[in-house]
Amino acid sequence: MPTRDDLAELLRNGASRRDLNRFLAGFGAGLVTLPLVGGQASAQFDNPTADPDLAIFTWAGYELEGFMPQYYAEHEMIPTFTFFAEEEEAFQKLRNGYLADGAHPCTASTGRWRDAGLIEPLDTSRIAHWDDIFPALKTIRGIALDGETFMMPWDWGNSSILYRTDLVDIEEESFSLLMDERYAGRMAMYDSVDAMTAASGLIAGVANPFDPSDDEMAEMYQVMRRIHANMLYYWGDQTFAEQGIASGELVASWAWNDAARNLKRQGLPVRFMNPKEGILTWVCGVVKLAEGTGSEDRFYEFLSSMASPESGAYLIEKYAYGHANRKSFDLVDPELIDALGLGEAESFLTDGVFYEEIAPDKREKLIGMFDDVKSGM
Repeated sequence: MPTRDDLAELLRNGASRRDLNRFLAGFGAGLVTLPLVGGQASAQFDNPTADPDLAIFTWAGYELEGFMPQYYAEHEMIPTFTFFAEEEEAFQKLRNGYLADGAHPCTASTGRWRDAGLIEPLDTSRIAHWDDIFPALKTIRGIALDGETFMMPWDWGNSSILYRTDLVDIEEESFSLLMDERYAGRMAMYDSVDAMTAASGLIAGVANPFDPSDDEMAEMYQVMRRIHANMLYYWGDQTFAEQGIASGELVASWAWNDAARNLKRQGLPVRFMNPKEGILTWVCGVVKLAEGTGSEDRFYEFLSSMASPESGAYLIEKYAYGHANRKSFDLVDPELIDALGLGEAESFLTDGVFYEEIAPDKREKLIGMFDDVKSGM
């Protein structure tokens, strides 16, 4: 059983939100509240500093005071936070009557949440700093649906290949590295149908890898097989990929921005790829839950605080993810921005490939393809 001392150690070492999610899973409870004590989080099951007028359902690790500095300064409290480990879990809980005022999904889920009647449009005139949000974020599907804004974008990051520059010889950065037979048995992949769909679709030149035709799926299947042939293993916990790259057992792996940060801190020669096919970009944010019973004024105060440049600077420095407010980057050391691979934010958000929601029938086909590939078919 993990202890509170273990949690404190994670926080001191700059744990990512995924590290915290894994830690909380060890308690057997995804709804542990982590109140702030002296600017840090401590594991408790009751939180006297939680605001009873606002409940937020989010990923563990996003309840820190630094993400909502103005809200905390005004109310000397943070909202009442409860946590989910993944969006499917959050979706099912909300459909079955779980109540909160706001939640923190990603754009690939927003359409389904809207169609299920779980969320309602936002009044962006009540969100301070809305005009400072990257324009490229405001129009992507999941933020805007049918002419209405359903999500305030907040955090964004990239999925790509992290590789050892001293062990990999490439002329042009491309996802096709995953098929390079020179490195067979020395690469790893995230055990995710979305990741494999994105990689195989982009390598195959599919116009929209998240909405492939049957013929395009057949091409993607062949690419999946070639990728699979090179894999040493699939991972569900990114720390396995980080450890493999650090030891040299792996020369490359699918990864997120924070893995690059973690390994660079160890002095390892790694690079987070910006592939020619376009870097994959995910965007998450805050939505207003339709059945919320808390204070609407407090909800918009919370959104405004989360949208502030100070909130964004804290996110960049702590978790190595990009923030929706472009002014956040002015508050962070430029060398750190470049080291995290966020120095070309405008380019990534304009030219990157955004994760999209996959239609249920096509998702089932892609899951079947991925399972067949992993079983050696």
